[in-house]
Amino acid sequence: MRPSNVRAVHAALSGWLVGLLAVGPAAAQTPVSSRLVPRALSAATADAPADAASVTVVAIALDAAARGDAARLAREAELAVTRSGRLKLVRLSDALDADGQRERQAREDEAAEAMKAGQRAYDELDTEKALEHFDKAVRGYEGADLSQRFTELSRARVMKAASQVANGENTAAQLEIRTALALNPEARFSPNFFPPEEMTFVEKERKAVLTGTKASLRVSTEPVPAQVFVDGQFRGISPVDVADLTAADHYVTVVAPGYALTQRREREGEVSLSLAPVAAQKGLQTFTEQAARKPESPERDAALRELGTLAGVAQVLALLVRGGAGTAPLEVTGLRLDVSDGHNQAYALGTVPRGDGLVDGSQALLAQLVSADAPRQDGKPVTHFAGGVSNTRRTVGYVLMATGVALLAGGVYFGMEASAKSDDFKRAAQNSSRAQDLKSTGKTYALVADVGILLGLASAGAGGYRPSPTAAAVVRSRPPARAAPRRLPSPRPRRRRPPPRRRSRCPCLRLPRRRRLPRSRRSPARPTSARRRTRRASARKSSASAVKRWSASARNWRSGASRRRPRRSARRKSGVGRRSGGERKRRRSGPHSTMTISGTTSHAPSLAKPRCFHGPEHRAVRVQPPRRLRRGRAALR
Repeated sequence: MRPSNVRAVHAALSGWLVGLLAVGPAAAQTPVSSRLVPRALSAATADAPADAASVTVVAIALDAAARGDAARLAREAELAVTRSGRLKLVRLSDALDADGQRERQAREDEAAEAMKAGQRAYDELDTEKALEHFDKAVRGYEGADLSQRFTELSRARVMKAASQVANGENTAAQLEIRTALALNPEARFSPNFFPPEEMTFVEKERKAVLTGTKASLRVSTEPVPAQVFVDGQFRGISPVDVADLTAADHYVTVVAPGYALTQRREREGEVSLSLAPVAAQKGLQTFTEQAARKPESPERDAALRELGTLAGVAQVLALLVRGGAGTAPLEVTGLRLDVSDGHNQAYALGTVPRGDGLVDGSQALLAQLVSADAPRQDGKPVTHFAGGVSNTRRTVGYVLMATGVALLAGGVYFGMEASAKSDDFKRAAQNSSRAQDLKSTGKTYALVADVGILLGLASAGAGGYRPSPTAAAVVRSRPPARAAPRRLPSPRPRRRRPPPRRRSRCPCLRLPRRRRLPRSRRSPARPTSARRRTRRASARKSSASAVKRWSASARNWRSGASRRRPRRSARRKSGVGRRSGGERKRRRSGPHSTMTISGTTSHAPSLAKPRCFHGPEHRAVRVQPPRRLRRGRAALR
């Protein structure tokens, strides 16, 4: 063969080997069979648009008999939301346990990065480094939420076994294969990663797992029922019996709103898990009890809006479940509420069968709640409050109706007895004592019959009364927020101007005008008219004694018997202005320091009004008492 042909053959063989190495990782990423995919929520949620509204699901049992069925309906509603493709599901247990969800998400992200790094290392034929990364991925997924990530855990175990086979660790690889098949008998092993002898071992172990002895597991939770997942598959609401399990340690995950996610590995037998409440559990309990207290009133929507705010979502899908005794169907009221303004995006009423028919019987009701959004009416939110009466009112009505029927029957009976007594009275002698007894007894029976019939009619009417049902959709909008009324400043009290000053007859006696001070330096406002009237009244009461004192003082000044200087207040009210000491001396010693009081000259300059010093030809000023005393004197007259 020519050298050129040999080189061509070598190049073709090299390209074929490189193609095999490139196809191997792609074949390993072949999707798992649909039988293995658990009814997880993350895959469907990922298909929702980026701007989809976030929704959480809450099921509220209105009686104790419906608690387990309400939890099952909540699970079916979550699946309906994810299947719709138009809403983004936020599981209520994750929304209320933000710290735990953040920690599990961090472990999941770490495992995903380890899987990518291990795949790159395996493609580069660095199998030892790939084994480290795949082992890290297995540990990371074990710490994540396996109710949603069990498929990724199974794939990480398969790739870990493939790395061990590549490193020549056949014993460890066979142990890892046996563990992966015990947890997931349908796990896929690609021949691109496993040689023929290992593939033979895989098929042998798979057959042994499927045909071997089965184990059962009973899971119960306290203090509330919870969703139970075993190896990533939903198995029911606790307490639940799980059968057809392999003899291995299985991953058991329980989820309940308001409680931390609990996850552990358990073998066959009975398992009792105690759920730890989270910080938001009290708020959840308060809002659900408030909604269950009045499930057909505005209080229900208010509680659901508070719950949506607590969970941090845009919408709340609520199912209010009422279950009777026995196998009677469940009465379900479903609504999807907008947290921002309380608008009901969807509303549905219906009955759902219990037991095995719950899944199929609830699909139509749930599809009605997630398929479309109801429009607002004139831009206002629409709410639905059923017109039915509550159980308590219904029970009271039945009791009143039964009482009314009993009273009517009693009234009819006593009426018939009164009629019989009347007939006996007519046949008996009118003057006999028996006739008188029949007469009084008949009247009593007739009175009892009338009262019984009237009370019976009233009781039956009250028991049968039902308020007029409200419309199925009642437009209730919040009144527009009114602006706070503008508080005007309180008007300042109006000041009364003082009376004009009386001018003296002599121009030199006119005092200089007072300078008007600025508003900031003025004295406070005068008292109100009510206070002023009170002060005047008190002044009038003491005016008699004041006038007497003034009259006695004036007589003393006339006679010269007293030279006592009056009080400062009297001088001020008499009109005496302030003067310096030298001016007072000049007035006392000057030729014009006298004044006339009622025709009598007196040397009492402190009691007189100011006068000039031009000479005796000026008219003297008459001394007058203060205004308060003048009024008192006028009152005495």
